[in-house]
Amino acid sequence: MAPTYLSVRPSEARLPDFAELPLAELASRTDHPVLSTLLPGVCERLEDCDGAVAFYDDAPPVA
Repeated sequence: MAPTYLSVRPSEARLPDFAELPLAELASRTDHPVLSTLLPGVCERLEDCDGAVAFYDDAPPVA
């Protein structure tokens, strides 16, 4: 399969900052099967700012 390259530039728009949301409270109160599984890990990662990493596995190959 041939590599594909984006013909547009990435957006300059900033993502909203949700760092102040009470995720720990939501984690302790929700019975939603997905949220109750994911939120404890998200809360743990928020406490360790040095461990934050973003992966872009779907990015186009670097030429």
